[in-house]
Amino acid sequence: MKAKEALRKLEPYRGELSRRELAQKLGLREEDVLPLHANENLFVERDWVKEKIREALERIDPRIYPDPQNIEVRRALARHYGVKEEEVVMGSGTDELIDGISKCFIEPNEQVVTLDPTFQVYGISALLYGGRCKSFLLREDFSIDVPRLLNELDRTVKLLYVCSPNNPTGNQHEKEIIEEILKNVDCIVVLDEAYVEFADYSLSKLIHTYDNLIVLRTFSKGFGIAGLRFGVALSNQEIADLMRRALQPYNVSNVAQYTALTLLENWSYLAEKIKEIKKQREKLQEELSEIGGIRVYPSKANFILVRVVKKGVSAEDVQKNLMKKGILVRDRSKLPLLENCLRITVCPSHMSERLTSALKEALS
Repeated sequence: MKAKEALRKLEPYRGELSRRELAQKLGLREEDVLPLHANENLFVERDWVKEKIREALERIDPRIYPDPQNIEVRRALARHYGVKEEEVVMGSGTDELIDGISKCFIEPNEQVVTLDPTFQVYGISALLYGGRCKSFLLREDFSIDVPRLLNELDRTVKLLYVCSPNNPTGNQHEKEIIEEILKNVDCIVVLDEAYVEFADYSLSKLIHTYDNLIVLRTFSKGFGIAGLRFGVALSNQEIADLMRRALQPYNVSNVAQYTALTLLENWSYLAEKIKEIKKQREKLQEELSEIGGIRVYPSKANFILVRVVKKGVSAEDVQKNLMKKGILVRDRSKLPLLENCLRITVCPSHMSERLTSALKEALS
């Protein structure tokens, strides 16, 4: 079968085993497996979210196609993010929006630059549309060497992806750094703020200052509906209009759209849960720092990156030992600069107690 050559060469994006798969493998109930591998929001109560979905269902007629230009939902999103409704694009998760950006802007052999280590979907999407992906390494502390970056960028670069807070390192890039980049490049800059609810500030409103900026936001993390797939892109009206043309008709289900609207109407509850996550993140960082054999990196996201530094023990060893105890974490060791690194979702205290106990055993 003849397929795109880029597809044959591509290393597909893969996560770990699912919670259900591991539960079946170990003979456990699904709820007894700790899913600390996918940066999901484990603080928003499942029953509360299910109730909001039921409320959303009352607002829709499932016989009718979703409205891809839904003014009601876009207006609520615009109010929440402090932009105009014309500057809002909805997608089935930010993954679809990244795909839409590639579809809009990548011509064959044009370059896309990623600041690595970072989210792998940026590069995968670019390659599938005929682009060439260039990896620019962050510094050892995961900050951006801006002078070196600007020196390496040329007019063949069409897109530059900046993830902040960065997945999987957890650090947030300073506003001054992002603005310096925006002022000095000719390409479109995609600022992925998927984890910004857990950080110090958002730069979404910079779309009104820089016409080469697209900001990505998601409802998978702070809002706790990863399973419904709802993402948002914010940009100037010209770019937003182009993206809407590139996306599939009826791309976001009515259930996802109206659940998002219902969650926006209940933002005060979610804001309190986000405060809990940030507080628990600091506590978990302290607890992990007390365990010998690992180095803990500071984080402004809802996950923590740790490096296994104990001699003779690898991140893969630790991950496998945790899986035997029903705990899923993500091994990021194959990414540049992240040898022997694991990424761990911030979790409620009753889960973190089990995690730290199992980590100590795995490292002993």
